[in-house]
Amino acid sequence: MSQLKKVVKKGMVTSVKDVTFEKDKLCSACQAGKQVASDKSETPDKFKIFAKRAQREFGLNIVKVRSDNGSEFKNYKVDEWCDEEGIKHEFSATYTPQQNGVVERKNKTLITLARAMLDDDGTSEDFWAEAINTACHASNRVYLHRLLGKTSYELLIGRKPNISYFRVFGCKCFIYKKKRLGKFKKRCDVGFFVGYASNSKAYRVFNQTTRIIEETCDVEFDETNGSQGEMFSHDDVDDEPCAML
Repeated sequence: MSQLKKVVKKGMVTSVKDVTFEKDKLCSACQAGKQVASDKSETPDKFKIFAKRAQREFGLNIVKVRSDNGSEFKNYKVDEWCDEEGIKHEFSATYTPQQNGVVERKNKTLITLARAMLDDDGTSEDFWAEAINTACHASNRVYLHRLLGKTSYELLIGRKPNISYFRVFGCKCFIYKKKRLGKFKKRCDVGFFVGYASNSKAYRVFNQTTRIIEETCDVEFDETNGSQGEMFSHDDVDDEPCAML
């Protein structure tokens, strides 16, 4: 909250007006956050996809990368691909995470934010990946570079981020149905917000009726619940695995 107040005051973001920031009590979510991955075998393929996309999108060549000595990074697949692409792969010394301090601090920040977001509305830990992605999306548009005084988004894209579309993670939402319905059928399903779409201007929401994560623009949010009261239980999603649409 203090970081958001700072960037708004300095005019580092756009489309945020007449917002008052107050802290008159201890934030339980923040305290919980201060006190998560799929199968690591996917790392080499994910790294290749990211590296190729980043180089093409920004017209720059990756000269070298640095990682720890984890087997997901230090293996034949990654080394072979780096050699083919002419990328130097450096490693930090064993049990010396401070040599890779930027990444370690970034990971700690994202995990802390994700824990706070999940705790704020009692969202199930099954949505930890969505929380991490949302935390990363927000921090890139809110946190300022210590020396340059700009957000990561502005440094990369060249313009100040518009954050008017930001929503409270885990808040209740009403997802409008896009199909022909009977006269007395309800026009929306109830769900909760879990993030932003990466390849379109849409929200990611968990639909409690269909039990899947959907990407849609046709949704209304109720952000009045937050940590101030009970809305509905997210624990129901633990009964069976959820899918993504």
